[in-house]
Amino acid sequence: MKLNQVAFAVALAFPLVASAQSNAELQSQIQELKAQISQLRALIQPAAPVPPAAATAAAETAPAVDPEDFNQIKVKVEAMLDQQSTAGIKGLRIAGGFDPVYIVNRAKGTSSFAFLNNFTSVNGSGEAFTYDNSYFGIAYLDFQKEMEDGGTKFRLTLAPSKSSGSGYNWGSIVHEASASIPLADAQTRLLIGQMPDVSGYEPILNTYVGANSLTSNLLYPGYGEYFITKNMLFDFTSLTTFTGVGLDLVRGPWETKLFLVNANSARNDINNGACPVGAACSPHPVRSPVFVYNATYAQDEFWGFEFTGYEGKVANAVLGGASRLDQFEIDGNYTKGDFNGNLQFTVGRQANAAFNGGSSQWWGVSALVSQRVLPKLTLAARVDYLNNEKNGGGIFNVFTPAGQTNAGDFMNGFGAGDPNAAGYDASKGANRYALSFSGTYRLTPNVALRGELRHDHASTSAFYYYGDQSYKKTNDTLGLQTVVNF
Repeated sequence: MKLNQVAFAVALAFPLVASAQSNAELQSQIQELKAQISQLRALIQPAAPVPPAAATAAAETAPAVDPEDFNQIKVKVEAMLDQQSTAGIKGLRIAGGFDPVYIVNRAKGTSSFAFLNNFTSVNGSGEAFTYDNSYFGIAYLDFQKEMEDGGTKFRLTLAPSKSSGSGYNWGSIVHEASASIPLADAQTRLLIGQMPDVSGYEPILNTYVGANSLTSNLLYPGYGEYFITKNMLFDFTSLTTFTGVGLDLVRGPWETKLFLVNANSARNDINNGACPVGAACSPHPVRSPVFVYNATYAQDEFWGFEFTGYEGKVANAVLGGASRLDQFEIDGNYTKGDFNGNLQFTVGRQANAAFNGGSSQWWGVSALVSQRVLPKLTLAARVDYLNNEKNGGGIFNVFTPAGQTNAGDFMNGFGAGDPNAAGYDASKGANRYALSFSGTYRLTPNVALRGELRHDHASTSAFYYYGDQSYKKTNDTLGLQTVVNF
């Protein structure tokens, strides 16, 4: 630009020189030419920095985008959005993960990889739901879709072998198939379908952190990120899956969910747990839904709490059939910076579900603390206590070995224990303790390595050791896990 200005000025100067008719005129024109040269020199000097305000003004006066180019880009973007909407991709989120585990159990004398195995004795596998065979060693694929109709949310989570429903609906790979539908507004929603239980501070698979949540991540902070096994209240005092309908109400810092559901069942029917026609036995099937209520308070930035209750008849793990369950639990969480803490208290009873035939009762507490000590390393500790001595013990999630009446659950350490032990009392079950330590190292945001050492204790000799066929009060497990998710 500066060179063009110089050439233009020189071109203007030449006519002045050529048209000089006298010395006086020539002198005048020379002086005028000198003045123009001085102006040209000033133009070609380095430019001073442009003030921000001047730069902004210059940008505002810059030429606009070519309307034709803009329209072409707009048409392409609109076509892509239309294609996404037509294909059902708009508002769709897909996540998934898996966590192969290597688990060692001292009482069983086993060391094995655990991945995509079952909870129950499907096809003669001989497996059972135990705290060393809980919701780990799983693979899942999660689909979430938010509709364009005003906020309807759809969710389908698949988890072969270890879905929330697979322990009760054998062969089911559906962990959750639910919809959250706004009614009067987005804060009042209808919940329908099959979904995991909502109680406690360790949700199953961490896919259900709230009715409106779109979270699905095995590494989700504050929701079971820290251990391989689950706490005892999760394993033995919580329902697993709901099938039915609910109402979700968000009012300020409170979110309240009211459910009428089949508890741990896809369908309640006349044959569920019933005695054969003409048989001399008393259990009756599960005929009707259970009422479940849950309320969460989360106003503060760092802490919150929730409580959950079950009221109704559920399957009786000891006698078969169904009997009345009444349970209440409350849990809280505190997370600030690199520290996390959780506390849960549960109390409940079930009619005629104890190992001696009476009503079972229990109460328990679980506490967890964790601290990120390095950018990629988190250490955690958890302590559980479950009082279950009434009428020989028994809870609706215990495992009773086939053909061993009133034997208790010797894999999980519940019941009166060794019948040959001194002071054996069939009406006094074990109170259970568990202490766990873990370390989680994140290789990347989507990959973590985890190790856990767990020590379990019972007040009676309730753990059966297969190696020497004896009963003892303690058991130890060690787990190593790799978590990969997206």
